This record gives sequence, C-alpha cells and structure tokens, in this order.
Amino acid sequence: MNYYVTPAVLFGFVFASLFSNVSAGGIIFADLPLVPNYAKSHGILMGLAFVVVLPGGAILMRLMSSKGKTAVWVHVGIQLVGWVLMISGLAMGVKVGKILDRLENNAHTILGTVVVALLLLQPVFGYLHHRRFMTTQKRGKMTLFHVWYGRILILLGMLNGGFGLKLAANSTGGNIAYAVVAGVIGATYLGVMIHFEITGRVLLGISKRDKDSPYYNGANSGISPSLGSGYAISPTRILLVVDVQRSLMDPPNPVPGATKILRNLEAALARERAASPPTKVIWIRHGEDDDPDFAPNTTPWEIVQTELFRIQENEVVVDKTTPNSFHKTSLASHIETAGFDAKSLQLVIMGLQSDYCIQATARGAIARYPSARVSLVHGAHGTYDDEKNGRSAEEVSEQIERDLRDEGVLIEYIN
Repeated sequence: MNYYVTPAVLFGFVFASLFSNVSAGGIIFADLPLVPNYAKSHGILMGLAFVVVLPGGAILMRLMSSKGKTAVWVHVGIQLVGWVLMISGLAMGVKVGKILDRLENNAHTILGTVVVALLLLQPVFGYLHHRRFMTTQKRGKMTLFHVWYGRILILLGMLNGGFGLKLAANSTGGNIAYAVVAGVIGATYLGVMIHFEITGRVLLGISKRDKDSPYYNGANSGISPSLGSGYAISPTRILLVVDVQRSLMDPPNPVPGATKILRNLEAALARERAASPPTKVIWIRHGEDDDPDFAPNTTPWEIVQTELFRIQENEVVVDKTTPNSFHKTSLASHIETAGFDAKSLQLVIMGLQSDYCIQATARGAIARYPSARVSLVHGAHGTYDDEKNGRSAEEVSEQIERDLRDEGVLIEYIN
C-alpha cells in the first residue's frame, strides 16, 4: 500500500531524525502517516500504566491492608491491568520506532525497553514474596526486593515518559502538563512509600482492621480492655498459648523476665478458665528437627507445666514448624468447629516469642479472620534482648505491642 507524504511531513521527520542522530535511510517512508496514531496510542497507554495504574495499585495495597486477601487480589488485579497497558504501549512504541528507525539509538527507547523487560519479572518476585510472607507473616529480603524493585522501575517509567515527549518534540504545554501530573503523582507515590517504610503504618492512621468490625472497639485509640471482672466473654472466645516451651523458659537460656512472664501466663490462664462459659484453650508447640532447642520429643521441646499452668484433658496441642501458628497446621480446624461464626470470634494470644511467633500468629489470625476480635495479653509474652540494635527484651515486646495495636490487635491487661 502506498501513501502520499506531504513535503512538510517528510521534512519534519527527516529534520527530527537528523537531530536524533538517526540515519534517514532506515525510515519507512511509506508508513509515516501511521506514526501520529501509533505515537499517541503509545503515549496514552504508557502514561496510564506508569502514572496512574501501577503506582495506584501499589498505594491501594497499603490503604486496603485491613481487607487481607481482598487487598492482595485487588493489588494483583490492578497491577496486571497496568502490565497489559505497558505491554500494549510497548507494542505501539516498537511500531513507531521501526518506522522512524529509533529503536536502538536514543535514551527513551533503550530505557523504556529495559524497564518493561525488568517489570515482566515482577509478578514472579511478587509470588515468591507472597508465598514467604504467608509462611512467616514477616517482611523478609524478598519482600524488600519486590517492593523496591517495583518502586524504582515505576519511577523510571515516569521519568522515561518525559524523555519520550522530548523525543517526539511535543508542545511546551504538553510537556508542562505531563511534568505536573507525573511529578505530583510520583511525589505522592514516593511519599506514601517512604511514610510506610518509616512508620510501618498506613497513611492517615487508617487501621489495618475494619472499623466496622463488631470488635474493633477503638483499637487504635490506645483504649485496651481488661481481663478483670465485668469483661464480656464470648461463647467463641479462644485462648492461644503459643510456644511456652522449656527451651525458652528454663535454664540455661530463658527469656529475660521468664519468672514474671510465667506468673502472668498463669494468671491469664486462670481467669480465662474461670470465665462463664470457660474460654476454650489451645496450646501451640513449635518443633524443628534440625534445631536442638525445638527437636520433637526432647526435653527442651516440651511445654512448661506448673501447678497453675497445665494442659487439661479437654485441651488440644497443635504442633507447628513455622512462626505463623496457622500455616500448615490443624489450628483452624480446632477454631472453625460446628456453628463457627468469624464475626463473633475472639482470639486471645499469649506466649513466646513476641517478635517471632506471637507477632506472626497475630497477623495470621487477622489475615484469616478479618472480622474477628484478636487480642494480645500485655505482660504475658516475651522475647530475648535485641543486642544488634541495643534494645532490651522488654523494649522489643513493647514495640511489638505498638505495632500490632496499629494493625488492629487489641491489647488486654490482666488487672
């Protein structure tokens, strides 16, 4: 098919190619009339992908943290839409590049191709991060890699949009408009991400628990209920006693303040059993074949038993191998019994260690039961000193309480 090219159009593209150090011999002159539509489509698709959809999906993931799995699927869905827009935009850009012979000889096309190619790997990193997080309920190296890998590439994509406008000799007004929009969104995106990294909380103080939950009870206001008399006990109130094992409580290496923690554990357990109706108690025990402190069927692995802190015949023991007590265990089956209603469920957590299995189990409970009431008993959990950061065990436990409270976990007091 032949096209008629006006002298003005021909001169414009040849002039542009000269300033871009592109050989005119590589231009497909017959297809020049297609360039405006292809270029416009390329700009719109890439602009939507990098300025709106991809950063928007990342921000929504933070703001919707209270929705658990729903937030994850919304994030995945939005990012996949951005992914499709990005690939479609790349296809349009390649068409323009072929026609104008600009595929490998300018910053815009080279940087854009690299960014898109690297982002094609992001879903894989996201899957690896999610799989590990569901196991540990903690941010690890793969989490940091996944989020910062994406953030850097999104910002580079925004920047590359400016290079594209310059390459296309866009109008001054168009350049300014893009710079303003991309700048505002980019700054907002970066600000939200930095805020989250520094504070560990969601922007604007939005709780990670749904405020419409019947058991929200002002979790972020610092108001914490007591286990004393008058406390409303739910028929579906369940106490999780996590990893109170001899390797962590007995010499030679007990957690700091083990004696005081045990007294608080005994007091909390006694109050729950004395409730009417009595609270269901589930004991959780950690085991690892390659760790002598937690090797199954050894003395250090055993749950501490005292006169006031003892497993009763009607109480079950759930064995686990990861920090999250819900991961690949039978715990949920003991909670979700006949007549189970997540909206009336109250899960009370205590035990060891604050910054590992207690934190992971609390987060696992929130993720599995978003409408339930999840609480942690103050003083009835502990851990070791954080020597690397110069923090005492008590300071670590207090920080975990603050973090979990910000995520919607209630802090209960024994007295």
